[in-house]
Amino acid sequence: MEPTVSDTGEVIEEIEAEAASLLAAGDYEQALAEFSVLREIRSRREGPYSVRYLSDLHNCVRCMSHLELWADSMPLCSELHGKYVNTHGPGEADTVDVAKHWAWALVHLHDYPPAVRLWLMTADALWDVDPDQARRLLGAAVVHRGDAPAGPSTGQTLIDGAQLAHSRDVLDAIDAVLATNPDPLTARASVTIDGLALA
Repeated sequence: MEPTVSDTGEVIEEIEAEAASLLAAGDYEQALAEFSVLREIRSRREGPYSVRYLSDLHNCVRCMSHLELWADSMPLCSELHGKYVNTHGPGEADTVDVAKHWAWALVHLHDYPPAVRLWLMTADALWDVDPDQARRLLGAAVVHRGDAPAGPSTGQTLIDGAQLAHSRDVLDAIDAVLATNPDPLTARASVTIDGLALA
């Protein structure tokens, strides 16, 4: 007897519940395997923009971050961030979370320029709604900028390749971070996935 659509849906829900339980228990390797299966199923059945597909993709990114699968997470982070920016907006909680995971992976791959741009754009999106988080992300960007000049590279809104709405405020904040962290290389040791802890 062939399984019905209802039966198939129940199986998927069971896999979803098991994957969530594994993630909560810290079994990231097995959770990643389960969420990866779910991601493939959701993509075929519901489409690559469905809420449940994006949720499973996001959970894959979380697991990969815990497992330090930095290179493997790159295409998933890129896909998820692009879709979240389009569907949620750049400053929404899910978008910010995947931006943090993506930037953190880039740092571990020693690919600092795109991480800096990602932190700057996310900080800019959060500037008016969560200034504390915005400044932590900005701090992470500043200490990973290398020897780049503090001023905007082109015009008044482009900083390190990131088009910013709050460029003047960002530049002032960059100066403040540099004033309290005169040695960026030392300050990098204080950066976490959530940014630089500011005094």
